[in-house]
Amino acid sequence: MVCVEDDEPVRDALRGLLRASGIKVAAFASAEEFLVSDELQSAACLVTDIQLGGISGLDLLDRLAGMTVTIPSILITAHSDVAAGDRARNSGASHVFLKPVSPVELLQAVRTALSNEH
Repeated sequence: MVCVEDDEPVRDALRGLLRASGIKVAAFASAEEFLVSDELQSAACLVTDIQLGGISGLDLLDRLAGMTVTIPSILITAHSDVAAGDRARNSGASHVFLKPVSPVELLQAVRTALSNEH
């Protein structure tokens, strides 16, 4: 399980929520950090913000697809942007959540993604 979020308090909160639920998580401050990490090939689920400094969450999904890396992905955003939500789903995101994210809904989406991982 990987979390990519450039806002440190949000990243820490997501990491804490996932760990408290028994989910092993690696957290990264940027898409660039994740793309050069050892987690790239083994990630079973990705939670990322749509708007990141540098490579955006949407561009990250496109890069992963271009690398033929398939990771069930969940995107979060502070902005209600229908076009970005549509692009996220077209890029393979299973869920798009508005911040603040409901912990129950996020955990349910992560567990579903992890249970579907083969």
